[in-house]
Amino acid sequence: MKVTDKLAATLKNWGASFAFGIPGNDVLETVRACEEAGIRFVLAKSEPAAAFMADAVCQITGKPQVLIPALGPGIANATAGIAGALMERSPVAVLTGEMATSNMHIYNHQVFDHVALATPVTKYAATLNAARPAQHLARALDIAMSYPAGPVMLNVPADLGRADSKESFDAHPVAVERAALAPEAAVDVRLAISRARRPLALIGRGAVHDGVPAALRNFLESWGIPFFATYKAKGTVDETHALCLGAVGLSPIVDAENMKIVRAADLIVCVGFDPIELRDAWVDAWPQDRAVVTLDWGPLNHRIFPLGRECYGDLGAMLSQLASSGEKGAGAWPAAELDACRTSVAHIVRPRAPKKGISPAGLFKAVSDKIAPDWKLTVDVGAHRILANHAIKCRTPGQLLQSNGLCCMGYAVPAAIGAQLACPEAPVVALVGDGCMLMTAGELPLAAELGLPIVVVVLNDQALSLIKLKQAKMQMAPRAVDFKGPRFDRLGEACGAAGVRVETLAAFEKAFAEAVSARKFTVIDAVVDPAEYMEQM
Repeated sequence: MKVTDKLAATLKNWGASFAFGIPGNDVLETVRACEEAGIRFVLAKSEPAAAFMADAVCQITGKPQVLIPALGPGIANATAGIAGALMERSPVAVLTGEMATSNMHIYNHQVFDHVALATPVTKYAATLNAARPAQHLARALDIAMSYPAGPVMLNVPADLGRADSKESFDAHPVAVERAALAPEAAVDVRLAISRARRPLALIGRGAVHDGVPAALRNFLESWGIPFFATYKAKGTVDETHALCLGAVGLSPIVDAENMKIVRAADLIVCVGFDPIELRDAWVDAWPQDRAVVTLDWGPLNHRIFPLGRECYGDLGAMLSQLASSGEKGAGAWPAAELDACRTSVAHIVRPRAPKKGISPAGLFKAVSDKIAPDWKLTVDVGAHRILANHAIKCRTPGQLLQSNGLCCMGYAVPAAIGAQLACPEAPVVALVGDGCMLMTAGELPLAAELGLPIVVVVLNDQALSLIKLKQAKMQMAPRAVDFKGPRFDRLGEACGAAGVRVETLAAFEKAFAEAVSARKFTVIDAVVDPAEYMEQM
């Protein structure tokens, strides 16, 4: 076996199923080894998009996936996507190429320090120990998978990667046993919950996988605790559930209503609640003396808000321990207070009736009304994403994939490609702003090439609407935010998709229903009126 074969076999042992990238001659052996090990290589059209695809598959499968950028400009271009994986908590394994060792420190074409570049945007970055490739990669993958997960990078010099390997070590993931709470600790926490008159749960991305959703739902129902979820935790408990109060995170106007409930709570239970998804108004969101219980897999090491009593271990097991077994709590949230919050938010994100074009809120409501539990949706970055998170009700955990840690534009279409590869039978819909679509239009031919039946909905308002909104709120004239975009339906047709242009909500609903039911790659160019964004965020 060559060194790259040892790397590929190790990745396969960790459950990797896809590698994404754009090869150069320095990574050709890595690509070959991955494919021969049963890891499918997908040729993306740009390195950031390749990283977004890997991120999406990581989020869906919970397994590390592979990014293979070539040396120099390849790894440089990929950096935004790698940084995204760091802040989205995705265990992407980056195997980049490097010049042959015989030229190191002499030759300088396309040469810079890959490890120095990757160190700030990964959990671990190093040049491969080619004498122990499987053992070294195993260490990196252990780091990638430790909570919170994140990307790692190994720099593989071309001559070392294609060399024969003498390593006998066969690396596999170690079994990690996480404990539940000690019995006396569980009694104390249950007592605190039983005494709270207004308990509130805040659900984050740490609760999405590993069997947690079922235990979480039982815990919330047993005590009758209402909850908010961050954007990436939407659907961890079905958002149509009676205890659901909606999403929190990035809209100042919606958060102003939601924070009334947060401030009124006398006990806050944080469940996998990662503040990397939240706007800065959550700094010191409640006072130091507020009763708080934090339940998570491990510490996130922040001081953004007080964590109260911190309980780390097997999150699902802890929630099962803490569910009420028949004892009654003192919880007494007035129904009218919770309903008032829901009503206020619903009013903020209600569809308007524009004189021309489509209400973005109306479009998202139409999507929300149609989605089924097996669907996967992706949404890009901008005003449309913030609104979508408050207008679309997710039914299942991880149903709405997005970049909400780093907030990378150009995420939704590559993520939809990754999601469709990981879930070939599921309907997959990408919701994209026109500015984001222009950043990632090169991936449309890839979707056609792979025969993926994704539906891409482009919200076309010919502006960077979120920045334009912020300029207006700062009493600034709009600058550098308006542009003339193409007809995205025609662009889609040129790239191998069915193209549809719609200018009314009724036309969108018809086109969307037909595209999803036909299971055919489709680009819907939806002309929207962005005016309502001013009142929604």
